[in-house]
Amino acid sequence: MINLRACSALLVLLGFGAASSVDVCSNWMVAPSSCPEFTGATIKGKEDRSSAEILSGINFAGSVSFEWKASNATIALPNATRFTLSLSGDVAPPKGGDVKMAEGAESANIPVMFTSSGGYKTAIFIITDSTGACPTVQHTFKDARTEALPYVFDKGVVLIPFIIVFIIVPLTQNVFFGLGFAAWLCRTIIARDPWIGFLDLFGRALNEEIKGYLGEIMIFMFLLGGVVGGCVRSGGIQGLGEMASAYIKDSFLAMMVTYLLGWAVFCDDYANTVIVGSVVRGVTDKMHLSREKLSFIVDCTSSPIAGLMPLSTWIAYELTLIRDAAASIGYTQETEYIIFISSIGKRFYAWFMLFFVFWNCVLCVDWGPMYVAEKRARAAGDGSGVVNTGDKSIQDWEEDQPIRMKKNIPARWFNAFIPFVCFIGTFLPFLFYAGVQKVTMPVATCEPGCYGDHEITWDSPAKDILANANNFAALRWAAGVTLIVQIVFYAVQYDKTRGSRMKGCLLSPAETIEAQLNGSKLYLEGIVALLLAFTYATAMRDLGIATFFADALGETLTPTTLPTVTFILCSLFALSTGTSWGTMGVFFPIAFVLAQTVTNEPINSDAFTSELETTIAAVLGGAIWGDHCSPVSDTTILSAMSSQVPLWDHAKTQLPYAFVVGVYSILFGYLPAGAGAPGALMIIIGFFLIPVFHLGLSKIPNFGGPIEVYCPEVGECIGEGPRGVMNSIRKNFKKSSKSQEAAQEAAL
Repeated sequence: MINLRACSALLVLLGFGAASSVDVCSNWMVAPSSCPEFTGATIKGKEDRSSAEILSGINFAGSVSFEWKASNATIALPNATRFTLSLSGDVAPPKGGDVKMAEGAESANIPVMFTSSGGYKTAIFIITDSTGACPTVQHTFKDARTEALPYVFDKGVVLIPFIIVFIIVPLTQNVFFGLGFAAWLCRTIIARDPWIGFLDLFGRALNEEIKGYLGEIMIFMFLLGGVVGGCVRSGGIQGLGEMASAYIKDSFLAMMVTYLLGWAVFCDDYANTVIVGSVVRGVTDKMHLSREKLSFIVDCTSSPIAGLMPLSTWIAYELTLIRDAAASIGYTQETEYIIFISSIGKRFYAWFMLFFVFWNCVLCVDWGPMYVAEKRARAAGDGSGVVNTGDKSIQDWEEDQPIRMKKNIPARWFNAFIPFVCFIGTFLPFLFYAGVQKVTMPVATCEPGCYGDHEITWDSPAKDILANANNFAALRWAAGVTLIVQIVFYAVQYDKTRGSRMKGCLLSPAETIEAQLNGSKLYLEGIVALLLAFTYATAMRDLGIATFFADALGETLTPTTLPTVTFILCSLFALSTGTSWGTMGVFFPIAFVLAQTVTNEPINSDAFTSELETTIAAVLGGAIWGDHCSPVSDTTILSAMSSQVPLWDHAKTQLPYAFVVGVYSILFGYLPAGAGAPGALMIIIGFFLIPVFHLGLSKIPNFGGPIEVYCPEVGECIGEGPRGVMNSIRKNFKKSSKSQEAAQEAAL
């Protein structure tokens, strides 16, 4: 410490007065000195919304807090200029320069501007002492909330692309333009530059989607298109329709067979969608059932059934999400499998949609756009009304199709039946094989014994094998085997009257391969739509659409409303992004935290477990509801592809039905369940109330009504609505009885 008397004497010699010398030395000489230590830092954005938005080109309000600890250092400078606050890391230097801070201050502010967008960003706050008496200290601010949320805008900006999709698509009736424009707009908002947004969309975003999960879907769809192309070219599809018409006598039975096939292919929603639509399309066309109704039945049985079945590819994904989310809040009372099984009885949307499709088929009444489509299909006596061909005639529309039956060959039903049986029959064994073969890395947050943390063998439980399986690998293997079977099977059907050598084959190997390549073109439009939909969905997630919806509805939560609000949140996210699996991946962790926050019950209690089961069921239900309502959904696109109906025609006819079933699910499912009503009771009530509302809506003049039951055997309709269904049952029951009597007489 420098002596105060010596300091004053020195200043007197320099010309200062005695009194002023004492004052100056008292201000300068601080002994012992105190040095700062950080206690925290925050970075706040526009209107304190840094938890939802971030990054470059925007000044954020950086704030640091610190405490002062005593030091033995002695200083010899005025403390007002001694300490400096500066920045380092992924930030630009403050425009006004470093900030001077006074000793003893408890906090200081400094503007923070990040140098780039995207990824994790780090800001390092540094305090230096110009005298060197105190050591330089720094505090690193690294916030995971900044990941992939690029710029500061009003939160409502994320709704602009979402709303535009639902304006442009109906106006243009072109999903491709709507999705492409919305994807570009998202990238423009992120880049804050339309040209950079364009470059990012076509230069990076589309390529990134193809390299990921979508690439597996695209390859499978091309392979499946090849299978369908071979079946069409060989005459198998036409023969299958002719054979089936001997047993499926009318449009009512065609709907019921389609519905029941949806239950039969329960193991995977994608497989369900593409197989059922492709198999029955030839039959339903003969029954004058509209392609819109076919795609609706296919779409609205695939995901609900896969989501309810305790043995499917869905359970594998959900168990992983439930396990990780439960670990995040310390829930250990029940295993993830028990929670999943217990939640099945509360998955109201899945149950109610399956009930709705059933009653829609049984009552044979429609309303809204579906009513118009069904009336169009029945009105054309030649069957040309099954699909909306626009201004084209049915002949011109068929000429535009990439694949048609080869001329001068017999239409044999087994040329389609055997390939489809081969595909379905090999898929499930391949699925289990994929589960055993796949090598997974351990999950960091998982206790030993969870999926991925141990070796899966053939002795493992079926649910564990499915949890480890790559379903698209199994689908591709099954499709590859079927393509090879087709090449051989069509070649061995030899008839020398058709010509010598390869000309005598039903289809030569070269012709089969050509047909398979042309068949892949059937799904080309759908694949492009999927590519645009996935790109748009990724951009919407980057904009923070989940945060927006959670903030918008999160304050309305009570234990009673938690399942309903969760259901609505998940449906909005799925509606905007078009992915049910993506929705579950985002909202399962959120749902667990919300359940922990909102409920007053202790974790690992029976009451909390019951609330958790209802909330989990709401996540799945909302994911499927939004998926069914969205024109950009993957299953919506696949259903339209397999049914060979324009995507917009499928989306506009399904949306009203899905929306109403979602409202049913809230009123008769999630709200009562949140208040403590038994799930099984609400499901039973829903089964009987749904047909009442459906019939009521069909009674509105010029909006709905009964649909005729068409029977190709008599060449006309045999009734309409419930009366037509009863006529169909009587007619087929009498025929069945007569056939049995004839068989008995022949035996005698």
